[in-house]
Parts: sequence; structure tokens; C-alpha cells
Amino acid sequence: MSNTVVRLLTGFVGAPIIIAILYLSPNIGHYLLAGGAMFIAATEFFAMTHPDDTFGRRLGTALTVALFSVLVYTRYGHAHGALAVWAFALLAPTVLLVALSRPAHIGTALHRTAALVLGPLYLATTMGAIAVIRTLGTRNEGAGLVLLTLCTAWMSDTTAYFVGRHFKGPKLYPAVSPNKTWSGALGGLTASVMAAVIAHYSYLPTLPLAAGMAVAGLAGVLGQMGDLAESVLKRSAGVKDSGGILPGHGGILDRIDAVVFASLVVLGSFETGLLTLTR
Repeated sequence: MSNTVVRLLTGFVGAPIIIAILYLSPNIGHYLLAGGAMFIAATEFFAMTHPDDTFGRRLGTALTVALFSVLVYTRYGHAHGALAVWAFALLAPTVLLVALSRPAHIGTALHRTAALVLGPLYLATTMGAIAVIRTLGTRNEGAGLVLLTLCTAWMSDTTAYFVGRHFKGPKLYPAVSPNKTWSGALGGLTASVMAAVIAHYSYLPTLPLAAGMAVAGLAGVLGQMGDLAESVLKRSAGVKDSGGILPGHGGILDRIDAVVFASLVVLGSFETGLLTLTR
């Protein structure tokens, strides 16, 4: 089968499972879904940054899971916000103390410690945002908002792929991703906005149409930038895909690189009052 067919089949199998968990499971089920995806993405990330360092890979993944758990517990368990502040504050000193205890790796300490700080900040905070979005509004509204976040990223990615292949044209950022085009980017942005229109008229009627389209558009733009940002990391590591767990798609990190940026837009819009659900 062609890569395109494999990509579509993977999506057709995975999408119903994700939707079922979003709408039917309690918060803990969504927490495990987001945390599980983040765990795999973290192992892929640190496999790129620490290819010859098993301890470093395990430490980075553990720190990512720990920070994610603290952030989610602070929200779900209504713990004092100082807990999250201390988690962020202790991250860099912890990593530096580990570097101090490993004199054999002094030659690459700067690279390794930087990656061990970046990984948790990159993945735990953004996937934590996905977990928090599920708690906004009623259960169905929270699930709908997560689905909207996923759609702004994944509909954009799929549409950009097909539009770019059909229309081609000037390259978007050839130094990072030589196959992406401006036509594909504009097609992807249109799909992100349409995701909000579809949500308003179907599974999330309490989403204000105009404000929802604006937020979805911004999430789509940031999602495409997140995709390019991950491409920079992969080029730096000399790999084509972050992993191979998803046939036709690569790794989990390849699938959430846009979602994690879009999640911050959606959550931030609600937390700041720029977007509210109507009743």
C-alpha cells in the first residue's frame, strides 16, 4: 500500500478510539491517554537527544512524567499553585546536579542538560494543557474542546499534505521541510478554521462561531509552526521520523508536534476570557 493509504487507515483506526475515550471515560481516562501519549513522545524525544545514554533517556522521560503529573494534580486536585511553581523551579537545578555527578560526560554536559530541561518544558506543559482542556465546561463540552484542538492540528496537517501535493508552488521553509509549500500552508489554515465551523454546528454548539474561528485559525498557525519546530529537532538529530509506532505517520511526537502548540492557544483563550462557551 502507498504511504498515503497507510496514513489514512491508521487515522481511521485511531480516531474512534480517541473519541470514545474523550466522551465516555472519566477525567482519569483522558489523563492516562494524554499522559501515555506524552510518555511515548518523551522516549522518542530523548532517543534523539541522548542516543548513546540510556540513563539520560530514562531520566528525561521520568522528569517529563513527573512535571506532567504535578501540573495535572495541581489542576485536578486543586492543590496549591506553589507546587507547580516549585516543580518548574527545581527542574534546572536537578538536571545540573545530575550533570555534576557524571564527570565522564562533561564534554557533552551542556547539550545533555539543555535537552533534559527542554524536553519536560516542551512536552509536559503542553500535554498538561490538553489534560486541563478536558475539564472546561461540562464533560461533553470539555471533550468537544479537546476534539476541536486535535482537529485544528490534524485537519490542517492532512489538508496541507493533499493541497500541497496538488497545487505545489513556492516552498514554505525549504531549509527545514523541503516538501511543505505555501499553498499547503494556506489550505491547512483554511481547514483549521473550518474545524471550528464544524464544531459549532455539530458536536460543540456552545462554541461561539466568530470567536471559535479566530481561535482555531490562530491554533492552526501555531500548530504549523510547531510542526516546523519539531522538524528542526529531527534534522539536528539526523532522523526522518521521531519513531515508527504509527504506520505511515512516524512516531507519537510526529503526531502531536502541532497539537501541543494548538493546545496552548485553546487553553490560553479560555483562561484569559478571550473565548467563553455560550449557554
